[in-house]
Amino acid sequence: MGDVVHFRQPRSDEGCATLAPPLADLFAPGGFLNAVNAVHVTGAHLSHAIDEIKHIPVRSQGDVIKHGRILEAFACRHKMGEFGGAALHARAIALDRWACEFDPFGDSDVNGFYAAGASAPLIETGEGLAFEPAHFAEQIEKWTKIFA
Repeated sequence: MGDVVHFRQPRSDEGCATLAPPLADLFAPGGFLNAVNAVHVTGAHLSHAIDEIKHIPVRSQGDVIKHGRILEAFACRHKMGEFGGAALHARAIALDRWACEFDPFGDSDVNGFYAAGASAPLIETGEGLAFEPAHFAEQIEKWTKIFA
């Protein structure tokens, strides 16, 4: 049997106790995807959230869990709602996957990259949640022009 990750209910003084009811049935087909795509994330949120986890390289499942906890705390501080940490984590992973495959030398404009990462819809793939590659590249280009 796999590892069990225990989550605790946030205390009211932690800023996450007044969460809205779930956006979707997470166990329904597409439920988790719908929930994380519904979270409002900005490029600045995503950039700052990734800055908080980048010092922890992923070498084990424990490192992934550390990232998740840090991102959940970030989402709580920024009042991003019940699925804010999960949305940040999913988007950070999707950004990493896209960059490794389609921009391994980091040629994309950084601001456009994060803005696209915050606004592009996540999709389900065989490897997990990701961005549709061609659409995501178009979004980076669009945001890069906006920031120019």
